[in-house]
Amino acid sequence: MHTGMDKVYLPVSNLESACSAPNMIDFLIIAVMLGIFASLGSGLYFLVRDRGNTERTVISLTIRVALAIALLILLAVGFISRYS
Repeated sequence: MHTGMDKVYLPVSNLESACSAPNMIDFLIIAVMLGIFASLGSGLYFLVRDRGNTERTVISLTIRVALAIALLILLAVGFISRYS
């Protein structure tokens, strides 16, 4: 008996599958960006609270710079991997 509800499977192009499936590098980029914002906020907090008497502000901003470098590397890897 034919119900008219048969499934039809069509091939999906590579572009459509790449857009629909999230990549791990996307999550890493977002996580690093959130880390940058958290480090920037903690640096501001330590600057206001400690009034520059401790090195916590310097450590926090050093972490932010390291995360920014990591973000640039992740963006470069993501760009190269998607367009090569």
